[in-house]
Amino acid sequence: MADTKSPSQTRLVLAQFLFAHGIDIEALYKSLGAELAQCDAEAVSHMAGIIDGINMATQKIKAHGLDNWTRG
Repeated sequence: MADTKSPSQTRLVLAQFLFAHGIDIEALYKSLGAELAQCDAEAVSHMAGIIDGINMATQKIKAHGLDNWTRG
């Protein structure tokens, strides 16, 4: 059986999935019938921050290569 993930770990995995499949966080909430404004602000903020970080890392890897992306 898989280890139980914390809420923070679950949000990280979900954010990675959304990014990998090009799904906007607001589109996810709408598809679930939830209004983003009514969702837990901390969870939404955390996921948005993760997705922003993944976007930034991806851009740097494309620009500087995998071995040098943190230096650029």
